[in-house]
Amino acid sequence: MPYIAFSILGFFIIYVVLKKKIKEFVDPSSLLDQIREEVNRIIVELNQTTDRNIALIEDRINRLMELHAEADKKISLLQREGEKHEVSRKLYNNITQRQAEKKHGLKLDERRDRQDEVLRLHQAGFSAPIIAKRTGSSLGEVELIISLLERKQ
Repeated sequence: MPYIAFSILGFFIIYVVLKKKIKEFVDPSSLLDQIREEVNRIIVELNQTTDRNIALIEDRINRLMELHAEADKKISLLQREGEKHEVSRKLYNNITQRQAEKKHGLKLDERRDRQDEVLRLHQAGFSAPIIAKRTGSSLGEVELIISLLERKQ
């Protein structure tokens, strides 16, 4: 009989301890505290991730601004070089025009009129020697004008 009493007493103690553990495990305030702790940990992790992402974005923005400034400098340099090239091209054209006028005694407009006449006669079907005689140009000049016309077409 004493064994039965000890067994009943042991089962009673186990019952009380298990009941207390189950009550703590299922207790709404305990569950709520666990949920709050988990939510707080998630919020902290999100804040850390957000701070890291913001820092990365700010670094990228700064790098883009540096690249933009560098591109602006290169564009302005290219514009200045283009302007210099345009001025030198105009100067070169003026020099070559003056040299051509001195060499041939013709003005540029007269030369263009002569070239237009050569092209018109060629399109009308005249041969190069006849065109040279009519325009007062050399045969080589007429053939050159005709070949350039044919290349363009």
